[in-house]
Amino acid sequence: MKILIIGDIFGKAGKEIIKQHLKDYKKKFNPDVIIANGENVSEGGKSLVKMDYDFLKNCGIDYFTMGNHTFHNREINTYINNINDMVRPANYKNKVKGQGFLIFNWKGKKILLLNLLGMGFMNIPVNNPFIIADQILENNQYDISILDFHTETTSEKKVLSNYLKDKVTIFYGTHTHIQTSDLYILNKKMVYITDIGMTGIRDSAIGVEYKEVTNLLKNGIKDQFKEATEGPKIFNAIFIEINDSTNLPVKIKRISNIF
Repeated sequence: MKILIIGDIFGKAGKEIIKQHLKDYKKKFNPDVIIANGENVSEGGKSLVKMDYDFLKNCGIDYFTMGNHTFHNREINTYINNINDMVRPANYKNKVKGQGFLIFNWKGKKILLLNLLGMGFMNIPVNNPFIIADQILENNQYDISILDFHTETTSEKKVLSNYLKDKVTIFYGTHTHIQTSDLYILNKKMVYITDIGMTGIRDSAIGVEYKEVTNLLKNGIKDQFKEATEGPKIFNAIFIEINDSTNLPVKIKRISNIF
C-alpha cells in the first residue's frame, strides 16, 4: 500500500498548489490513498468550508484530518456529520460534531485513521490524548493505523509516539507548519516525523503575513492576521510504502518542493 500524506494546506495559496501540482505527485508516486490536513484551508487559514472541501476532493484528496481550527467556521457543522472521509480531533473535551477516527477498507485491509490534539499551548479543552488513543486503538480492529497528532510541542509528539510505537503504523505531527528532518521508521514498525510541514506561502508567519504578527510580537498589539498570498509556494508531504504481507512500512520519503 502506498500512502501520500500532505501537511497543513493553508488558504488560497495552498489550494492553488494542490490544484496545480497534486496530479504530478500522483503520477510520480502512484499512491493508493492521499491524506491531507485541512484545518487551515478556509477563512484566512481556518477551518474547511464545504466549497473548499469539494474543491480538494475534486483535486484527488481522499481523506482529511483536522485540528484546533476545525470549528472556527460554523459552516463545517452543516456537513461534517454527513461525510465519512474526515476526522476531527478525537479528544475534544466539549461535545462537537464529526468523528475522531474512522476505519476504511483497502483491498480487504482495515485502515484506521485517527486525529488527536495535544495538551500543550493549544488553548482548547481536551481530554488526555494518551488515554483517548488507548481507548480507540484497543477497542477497534485494524491492520494499519495512521495518527495525525496536532500539537505545539515536539516533546509531546516524541513521547506519545514512543508510547504508541507498537500500536500505530504511521505517526506524524502537524500544526507547527515547519517540516522537520526526522522522518524515520522506529523499531522497523512505525513511521515517525515530528511535523510534516505546511503547503502554502513559504515566506510567511506559518501562512499569514509578517506585518501583523511582527506587531504583536514586538509591540504587543494584536491586529487581525492576514493570509499570505505572495511569494514562493511550498509543498510539504511524506510518502510511505507499506508491505502488503506484513503491514509494516518498508519505504519512506520526505517531500518538500518550492514553486
